[in-house]
Amino acid sequence: MKLCDLKINEKAKIVKIGRIGELKKRLVDMGVTSGEIIKLERNAPLGDPQEYIIKGTGIAIRKEDSKNIEIEKISK
Repeated sequence: MKLCDLKINEKAKIVKIGRIGELKKRLVDMGVTSGEIIKLERNAPLGDPQEYIIKGTGIAIRKEDSKNIEIEKISK
């Protein structure tokens, strides 16, 4: 499953971050790493980017980039 497939308030565990160039380093610096729990908080008014909560911090990730992040959905 891809990160962009999450629905609002759903949580998932990050499995793998694909090839997204320099952005991968920035995401890792912000805590988006394999094994971390991430939650979709909300969508922007036009649907892109999406705000995610990871380690208690909100970060915005474009849908195009979230398609390269593999996750495992966590049941509520």
